[in-house]
Amino acid sequence: MNALLRQRDLMEFMNISRATLWRMQRHDDFPKPVILMGCKRWLREEIESWLEAKKQAPSREVQVA
Repeated sequence: MNALLRQRDLMEFMNISRATLWRMQRHDDFPKPVILMGCKRWLREEIESWLEAKKQAPSREVQVA
């Protein structure tokens, strides 16, 4: 069974602030939470897969003119 992460657990797992989590949620590719009885929970497996995909994606490099 997949582990469910509370917002606080997710922020600690990713080492991010609440504001950063909010910004990340605005992107379409960030995993959507599961809502259980009005509480948001994220599947740990989905978060780990998303992070792994981000690591493997080519980074956008800033070009200096």
